[in-house]
Amino acid sequence: MLTPNDVAKCEQWFDSHGLPYFVEAGHASIRRAFAPRVIALWGAIALVLGAGGGALARAADASWPDAVSVALGAAAVVLLLRCGRVLRVPLIGRWALAHAWEGRSLLVPLATRALPFLLLFITFLFINTEVWQVASSLSRRLLWSSVAVFVVLAVGFLAPSFDKEISRLGAEVEGDRLAESCVGTPVASAAREILAEPHLAREVAGIRLRGLQRNNLLLMLFITQAIQVAILALIVFTFFVVFGSIAIRPDVIESWVGHPPTYETGGLHLVSNELFSVAVFLSGFAGLYFTVQAVIDQNYRREFFSQIEDDLQRAIGVRKVYVALRAHLAERP
Repeated sequence: MLTPNDVAKCEQWFDSHGLPYFVEAGHASIRRAFAPRVIALWGAIALVLGAGGGALARAADASWPDAVSVALGAAAVVLLLRCGRVLRVPLIGRWALAHAWEGRSLLVPLATRALPFLLLFITFLFINTEVWQVASSLSRRLLWSSVAVFVVLAVGFLAPSFDKEISRLGAEVEGDRLAESCVGTPVASAAREILAEPHLAREVAGIRLRGLQRNNLLLMLFITQAIQVAILALIVFTFFVVFGSIAIRPDVIESWVGHPPTYETGGLHLVSNELFSVAVFLSGFAGLYFTVQAVIDQNYRREFFSQIEDDLQRAIGVRKVYVALRAHLAERP
C-alpha cells in the first residue's frame, strides 16, 4: 500500500485536475466557510460595500432606482467572489476551459445541426416589430435579468442529464476498469494491489461519490458546456449585429419603436442601443435553444461524453482508491 506521502501526491493530483472537492481535508474548510456565523459576517460586509457603491452612484447624480441597483449588484459581486474563492471555482473553471478547448471540434457538428434551423426561425423574430418594441423598452438591468432567466432554464435542463451520466460512469468503474482508470495516476500501483485482494476489492466497489464530489463533477460539466453554448450564442449575437447594421435602417427602427435609434455617447454610432438589446435578447434565447438541443441530440451527447468520459472515470476511480488508502492508513498503529 502507499504511504502518507503518496496520499499527499494524490491530493495534489486532484487539485491539478480541477477536483478540489475530492480532497477530504478541504471539506472541513468548506463547512467552516458556510457556518451561520461566517455567512452573517460576509453578508454584513457585502451590505456595507454595496451601500457604499450605492452612495457613490447617488453622489454621481444617479436616480434612486439606479443607485439601489448598483448597491445590490455590488453586494452580489462581493458574495459571488467570496463563494468562488471558498468553493475554488477558478481551479475547476481552469480545467473546464482547457477541456472545452480540446473539445472545440464538437462545436462544428452542433452548429451545423442547430444553427441553420435556428437562424431561419429566429430571423423572423428579428424583423418582427413586437420583438423590437419589447427588447428596446427593457432597461439594461431588465435585459440582463432576462438573459439570467434563460441561463437558469438552461441549467435546469442540463442538471438531470449530467447527474444521470455521473451515476452511470460511477457504476462502471469497478474491477478491471478501476485499474485501467488509475493508470498514469499516483494510485496506479495501489489500484492493482486492491484488486488482488478480494475483500479490499469489495470495499472499494462499495465506495460512492458523496454530495461535494458529485457537485465538483457537475460544476466541471456545467462550465465545459457553458463555454460551448456561450460561443454559439456569441456567433448568433455577432450575426444579428452585423445583419441589423446593414439591413435595418434608422428610419425603420424609428417606425418600429416609435422614436429615433439612440446611441452610446462618444461611439461611432454603428450599433444602436435598440439593435444591441434585440441582439442580446435573441442570442440569449439562442443559447437556451442550443442547450436544449445538446440535451436531446443523442449524437452530440454521445460525442460530448465520449471525450470527457475517460477523465470522469479516472477521477472517480482515483477517488475510490484514495478513500480506501486513507481508511487503510487510519487503521495503522
